[in-house]
Amino acid sequence: MRKFKIILVWAWVTFFVTSYAEIHEVVVQDNNFTPANLGVLAGDTIRWFNQGNNNHNVASTDLNFLFRCAAGCDDTGGNGDPAGNGWISEVTFHQVDASIPYICEPHVGFGMTGSISIQTPTEFATVVVSDANGFEPQSLTIVQNTRVRFTNAGGAHNMAADDDSFRCAHGCRDDGIEGVDEFTGFPWQIFMKFTEPGSYAYHCQNPAHTETGVIHVLSDAIFENGFDSL
Repeated sequence: MRKFKIILVWAWVTFFVTSYAEIHEVVVQDNNFTPANLGVLAGDTIRWFNQGNNNHNVASTDLNFLFRCAAGCDDTGGNGDPAGNGWISEVTFHQVDASIPYICEPHVGFGMTGSISIQTPTEFATVVVSDANGFEPQSLTIVQNTRVRFTNAGGAHNMAADDDSFRCAHGCRDDGIEGVDEFTGFPWQIFMKFTEPGSYAYHCQNPAHTETGVIHVLSDAIFENGFDSL
């Protein structure tokens, strides 16, 4: 029986990729961002820490990636006004972009600027949505922390979790960036990471559509423990 289970899981693994999403940290202190220039992969998160005594914030100057954060981000109900020591803010970048410049609003005149390069991951699973075929594949199994690229290949679509845990199109809700998570015909493409094991059912919210999908996320402990957890 154990041999059968191992063979079955190994068959699944042949369809997996394991490019893990990361959290990158930037220190905000003494009118500097450290590091000031950062390259990350689409699906990664950047976490800013204000460790100085001055009032600082983080505000993008790219109209396609608008975020403004300090004690939380404006787009997610926080307050992006400059604030003093102790705040922590996170922004997740779901789309590829060569360079996203940002500033500290009160200290840009002192050279307090930074930039983020969002690069395409080399490994990821893929889901494509279209009017003709819905979500393809309709069911996808991955290992936790894997990135999934969702692409709109035609039609007014978005992807919304049945339990309301995420909603994305040309941007995702609650990622810190001002974006569009309602269904749209814009040819959007995003990367998402799935960090917790479980099954994530989702659908397109366009009332004229019936597309549904599901992502099954397996624990990486299955493989770390030599399948003993099966």
